[in-house]
Amino acid sequence: MGMRDLLDNELSFEVTATLASPTALVEHLQHNAADVVITDYSMPGDETYGDGIRLVKYLTRHFPRAQIVVLTMVSNPMILSALYDAGVAAVVLKRDNLNEIVTAMRTLQAGRKYYPPGFQRDGTVDSRTKFIGERINSLSPKEFEVLRHFIRGESMMQVAETLKRSVKTVSGQKISAMRKLNVQTDQELVAFCVESEIFQ
Repeated sequence: MGMRDLLDNELSFEVTATLASPTALVEHLQHNAADVVITDYSMPGDETYGDGIRLVKYLTRHFPRAQIVVLTMVSNPMILSALYDAGVAAVVLKRDNLNEIVTAMRTLQAGRKYYPPGFQRDGTVDSRTKFIGERINSLSPKEFEVLRHFIRGESMMQVAETLKRSVKTVSGQKISAMRKLNVQTDQELVAFCVESEIFQ
């Protein structure tokens, strides 16, 4: 609602619809053209279109005229880069000021992609935070997606089904991610993800 109010107050933008799920979004776009689609990165519970990079790829493939803006708490540079590679026009980080969405929209109006402040720029962080950050940032986008679904409580079979990969593939990606994060067990993995707020 805050996002809608913000955009409604900008006379150059018209919010044509707000929708509650990826399925509702896709069904709306099939009948109504949009210049820009603003979507959250993480929207669990939609098995048809999923969320994250899977949803973004579907939207850019089927609705190429719509510019995709992704809102996210995720700041892993590899994930952000993967979103741009998948065709998004802007990524707005939720930790930034809400007004950044207006800046992003104006950047798109000017015919340019929008990148979040500090993207690909290292801030000064203490060594422990930096070490944890480096471990998280070493994850590949595919490993990150596997962990994100696993941490939601999905079994490897469900993760494989959701991401349209084999169980063997997602299991291998989970093991590789655990090695990079330096955790030995599923309990350690869950604890690490909760403490580092990697998926918040």
